Amino acid sequence: MLLFLLFYLLVIPASVLLHEIGHGIAVISTSTSHAHVYLGNRNKENKENFRLGRLHFHLNWSYVGFVSWEGNLTRHQTAFALAGGPIMSLLLMLLFGLITLYVPVDDLHSLLFGATIFNCFQFLFTIIPITYPRWIGSYSGQPSDGLQLLRLLKK
Repeated sequence: MLLFLLFYLLVIPASVLLHEIGHGIAVISTSTSHAHVYLGNRNKENKENFRLGRLHFHLNWSYVGFVSWEGNLTRHQTAFALAGGPIMSLLLMLLFGLITLYVPVDDLHSLLFGATIFNCFQFLFTIIPITYPRWIGSYSGQPSDGLQLLRLLKK
């Protein structure tokens, strides 16, 4: 039961936040723009908590996240920014999967394996070019990172 709670209270929000940080890192590494990383909804109630250089963090405990950036990015910079989140999820999946191989089969192993699977699904659901359906909640009607990237590349 404790393992289940840790997974839902820590692993999922942390993985979502790291996915969004992946977008933010891509923005600030390819441009002079500031990136705003949101854990929780992207609205006026989600105030900035702190910043690290040009990364501004707006954190409310949540299972959803978003990134926005200031100014206009070139096509190349936008493509890199859109790919940054899924790339981070892929790297997290590989990292947790690798660590899982070296941890004895116990509760920690199960938690790491769960993090591996979650990041795998997060990678897939964000890189596949779709418009999120209504039942997704906060992402309802939003294009996935993959769909935004595909639209950008088609221009």
